[in-house]
Amino acid sequence: MMTILNRLRGTQGLWSKIIGLLLALVVQIAFHNTYVALAVGLGYIIGESFGWGEWIGTLSCNRTAVENNEEGKNNGIQWLASKVIDPSEDWINYCRVALTIRGFYWWLPTLAPLYFVGFSVELLTLMILALSIGFPIACELGYYFRDKISFEKFGLSYSGGWELQEGFYGLMQDIVLISLILT
Repeated sequence: MMTILNRLRGTQGLWSKIIGLLLALVVQIAFHNTYVALAVGLGYIIGESFGWGEWIGTLSCNRTAVENNEEGKNNGIQWLASKVIDPSEDWINYCRVALTIRGFYWWLPTLAPLYFVGFSVELLTLMILALSIGFPIACELGYYFRDKISFEKFGLSYSGGWELQEGFYGLMQDIVLISLILT
């Protein structure tokens, strides 16, 4: 589901709201808890809304540094990532760290409310970390396969590093969500 939906989200911003609503609906059906369902849906929409384009573009498409890095400046990601790696010295690894932090910002508010329907802190932490670390990994896969995979179905294209990373990251989201459903 998310393999396709995450790609759609990448094409038009409206899809992030639709996905948030779908996640809320799934949680409501599974757990019959309106508050947790709303928190998950809103967590996804709020978490998705922060920027990340320069870092994804670097890792999945062009591997070149951005001179005026403005991405993540307003939400603290840039500051925190630069405390780990100086972007002027190692831009690629800086982007990896920044996207890992960005993934954490996205999935913490999305998955943390599931604690209130019985999921353990340990399991949720593992899933949040998997999706956080998975974000730059999806970009790396997109970059690697950018010349090897290219197809279009029903008007939805998977070609080039950026589009492929959205598919790979959606697949990772599917794996995490299915894992949570099966526990």
